Amino acid sequence: MYKFSSAGKAIARGDDMKKPNKFLNKKSISSLVIAAFLILSVLTAYNIRFGNNGPDTAETEVEETIGNNDDVISSGDARTGDEQDVRGRNVAGENNEENDGDDTESEGKTEEDESKDRSGRDAADQEDEGRSSDDTSEEEDEQKADLSHFSYDGSTRMPWPVMGNIILPYSMDTTVYYTTLDQYACNDGILIGAKKGQEVTAVADGRIVNIAESDRYGTTVTIVIGEYYEVSYSQVENVNFEIGDEVEEGDVIATVAEPTRSFTLEGPHLFFKMTYKGEPVNPTDYLEA
Repeated sequence: MYKFSSAGKAIARGDDMKKPNKFLNKKSISSLVIAAFLILSVLTAYNIRFGNNGPDTAETEVEETIGNNDDVISSGDARTGDEQDVRGRNVAGENNEENDGDDTESEGKTEEDESKDRSGRDAADQEDEGRSSDDTSEEEDEQKADLSHFSYDGSTRMPWPVMGNIILPYSMDTTVYYTTLDQYACNDGILIGAKKGQEVTAVADGRIVNIAESDRYGTTVTIVIGEYYEVSYSQVENVNFEIGDEVEEGDVIATVAEPTRSFTLEGPHLFFKMTYKGEPVNPTDYLEA
């Protein structure tokens, strides 16, 4: 029961204060229940969502996202690779152009070097030719100097190289008959009949410049006797001198040999020839009468 005194009022107020506390407790419990319900609802909805799609779906989406990113990265890498290829080709092209330029320059240098080499060789050849010409001239001068003391000049008559008769005369203007060959031809010397083994002597001082063999004339010994005169002795054997030897007038040079097949019918003989400045002359014009 309530007392309506000042104290009672106070007590009544105290009772009034306690009633709201009970109300608040009930209200708090209701709030908690509602909050729990909401949480449960949220969880249920979450479970329903991820229960259907599942975490795998999320993972798949993440993987797809990652895959797409990888594709993007791969595309970027591919583009980067293509760009690198293009840059590589450009660099290679530049290198090729540089190499082509180097090759062209090398070819130009090679041609220039070859031209220089050819010019050098030509100059060397010309120098060698000049030296050869100089050497030849020097040799000719030396030979002339060496032969200067062989002074036959055609102003005197010389002794016969072998004693015998002329069986075929000198004839360059008309032909003469060769018995063995059975033909007519010019004769640039004289055939002096002799015996096999007969001595052949030098008609003048001189130097032996050649000893040769031929089918037509057999062994031939050529001697320089002056600056412009040479004499040769053919159809001989047993030569007593060598090339370069000097002989004096009257020295036995060789002996008469058997005639070659071109002169078998003419018999053993000496073929004697004389030249002036390289041209044949008639020996009988220079031999003693």
